[in-house]
Amino acid sequence: MDTIQLKSRDGKIVIAKRIILARSTVLQKKLDELNDSTEKGDTLEVSEADGESLGKIIQWMNRMEGSSQEETEPDGASEPMIPNNQEQEMERVANNNTTEGCDGAFDKEWFTSFPQFCVLVAVANRLRLADFVDAAVRFVVEWRVGKNLEDIREMMDNLGSNVRGPIQADGEADTER
Repeated sequence: MDTIQLKSRDGKIVIAKRIILARSTVLQKKLDELNDSTEKGDTLEVSEADGESLGKIIQWMNRMEGSSQEETEPDGASEPMIPNNQEQEMERVANNNTTEGCDGAFDKEWFTSFPQFCVLVAVANRLRLADFVDAAVRFVVEWRVGKNLEDIREMMDNLGSNVRGPIQADGEADTER
């Protein structure tokens, strides 16, 4: 069985490859416990995340799994290929404005709204998905380069006021900033 169903705290089901769960120590531990139990089920309870966030995290994990497989040697060896000139490779990565790569890419598609970004980082933290948190931090550090503090505050305030999440859609106002 290559896949498993993950059930979020709000009851939504997300299908994931078992192999990618190793990126999260919490999910891997739950999977190991499920495999060791007498009730070898195919659904893993993930109370640490809501369905939408869990789906996005799994999507990111799938993408990272695909990236790491593409960067292995053609004969299928599990070790990533090392460029011949590591200094040039490091310089290329440092000068690249995108954060693509198998070390936890985090690009603009994940930063559509600041509140959702914070939720994703919190979920990744609860799941002990260090690659995601590290990539998110690198993205924010790169994103803020060349911007002053006031510009960043204004952008975040605007992002927050334009977002209508489930709580705000039900008529409750956001009273704290």
